Amino acid sequence: MELASIKSINPGTIYLQLSNNYCFQGTTMADEGLLEKALETFDKAIETNPNNYIAYFNRATIKIDLGDLEGAKKDFNQFDLITK
Repeated sequence: MELASIKSINPGTIYLQLSNNYCFQGTTMADEGLLEKALETFDKAIETNPNNYIAYFNRATIKIDLGDLEGAKKDFNQFDLITK
């Protein structure tokens, strides 16, 4: 990739891709039963892109599995706000 091409990349695009990568990793961890690690990874996805509604939804489902119903409710509410 040429330097001119690199300079033209929107930094926001990089954060969106990174956040989506964290979501993919978190889903894989959850599928493997690594719920605490999945939760941490979804946290990273949200830190990287606070509008990543998929990360909120996935994190909410993990919180339900871990018994954090109040936390799950907050994440589902955030998911709902973003997707409206």
